[in-house]
Amino acid sequence: MVRDVLAVLLAYLLGSIPTAYLVARWRAGVNIRYVGEGNVGARNVWHVVGPFWGFLVGFLDILFGFCAVMLAWALGASFYGALLAGPAAIVGHAFPIFLRFQGGKGVSTTAGVLIAWSPWSSLLAIALFFLAQMVLRDFNRSIVVGVASSILLPLAFGKEWWLPLYATVLFSSLALKKWLDLAHERRVWATSGGWQGGARPGWYREETSPDLSNDEVSEDWQEKERPCSC
Repeated sequence: MVRDVLAVLLAYLLGSIPTAYLVARWRAGVNIRYVGEGNVGARNVWHVVGPFWGFLVGFLDILFGFCAVMLAWALGASFYGALLAGPAAIVGHAFPIFLRFQGGKGVSTTAGVLIAWSPWSSLLAIALFFLAQMVLRDFNRSIVVGVASSILLPLAFGKEWWLPLYATVLFSSLALKKWLDLAHERRVWATSGGWQGGARPGWYREETSPDLSNDEVSEDWQEKERPCSC
């Protein structure tokens, strides 16, 4: 029991390492939570800082999710302790203690957790995501391909029934985090100038925020959402 609790706590701290924030600060001198789409994640870093740095952030977040589960096993945690270490790392990414609990969605971290439980099916799902992106040129539709593959492919690789259910729960939590962050992301998008090259997040609709523009932002929001210097 003690080892299970330790594994979960360490997984949370590992997931809390804000790679997107640190890379954006280091390479571009910006607070990633207040530029682009306002998300502390690899895709925002890709568009704001550059593709290489976006790939790096994504890789590191995947690695942290993977290591969270592996660390639980190394500590001698039970099956359920290792099972909970994955969500703990994702919660750490979404609500990091190092960024005042203002983190990203956790897509890459979730991928890392699933790689730990079913490596070949999860790596194939990631490959299918990139293939879909090359063909469709649409990130959001490609994510649907990747998520569906991550949920269904473990059965094709002989994994037990609980793993698709586990993956479904994890990905559902990401959708909830997206909903929680939506208002913040729309405000940041309206005031930061968006991304270069015309790329837009999947939620973007011009008619949803006609009163917000790059030149008009309320003083109340500026006070409440002032970037932290952490």
